[in-house]
Amino acid sequence: MKKNYILLIGYSNIARKRIINVFLKKKILFCVASKSFKKKIKGAKKQFSNYDDALLNSGANIAYISLPNSLHFDLAKKALLLGYHVLIDKPMCYKLSQSRELILLAKQNKRLLSEAIFYNYHDQIKKINHLLKNKDEIKAIKVNFTIPLPPKNSLLMSKKLRGGVIMDMGPYAASIHRIFFNQNITYSRMIFKKNKDNLPTAFELKVKYNDKKYSGLFKFGGKYINQVEFFTHKQNFLIERVFSPPDDIRLNLKILKKDKIKKIIVKKDNCFENYLIEVINKIKDKKYSYYYKQIESDHSFRNKIEKKYLKTL
Repeated sequence: MKKNYILLIGYSNIARKRIINVFLKKKILFCVASKSFKKKIKGAKKQFSNYDDALLNSGANIAYISLPNSLHFDLAKKALLLGYHVLIDKPMCYKLSQSRELILLAKQNKRLLSEAIFYNYHDQIKKINHLLKNKDEIKAIKVNFTIPLPPKNSLLMSKKLRGGVIMDMGPYAASIHRIFFNQNITYSRMIFKKNKDNLPTAFELKVKYNDKKYSGLFKFGGKYINQVEFFTHKQNFLIERVFSPPDDIRLNLKILKKDKIKKIIVKKDNCFENYLIEVINKIKDKKYSYYYKQIESDHSFRNKIEKKYLKTL
């Protein structure tokens, strides 16, 4: 089998801090296309300053797109048509119709396509799944993901580049539904708050199923909070640093029962590394369609709850 070779399109913060480190650690061949970063990148086999040139001449078989949200769809489409397997930073697209078009292209070209949401590959999610034993035990889930207000010049605060809290955190909200509920919604409501530039900076989510509830606050502006609480009939579970778990420290999983709190230490783990290994194995086994249902589920959920916001795009 031909050795996997990854074209990293974009040199974002996550690319610098996490992605390339895993490439180097696992000795994965890679090259980089960046219009803004001109210095030599450690370990990169080639460097390109033009995305189209990179797609045509990299020689890679996997494209990882780590660019502003507004560029994802067009570049992913080009990459699939040229025969690449494609991984895309979340949000993969901002419209359900775009996601479905990419899935169709991936099917037609027999290529893997994945939205790179990987917090759930961390050991703390495995621990929660083990402790729950049966997801039917869950009565409710409550999420609070708040970060300090990003700088005005940040990509997260650019309406033109499809920034904003719904684009940034909406994929996390959808993935909680898929991973822990994935059943018919009987009620859903989303309230979002915009800044003076008409960019969403917070949204509150309420979802009901037959006998379960899911609520969440996702916000730019405030003290950093990144936690999910699971409510069952017997006890509750609390995990922190959920959506961006560090790979260099141990985390605490808390079990709350009456007035007692029990802590379980979660081992150090690299969720992106775990995700990438899985992707490479799926390509090796030619299970290219493995992530299609995940994409459809997440984007259908977002389309349902975000419909008021999506009408403004």
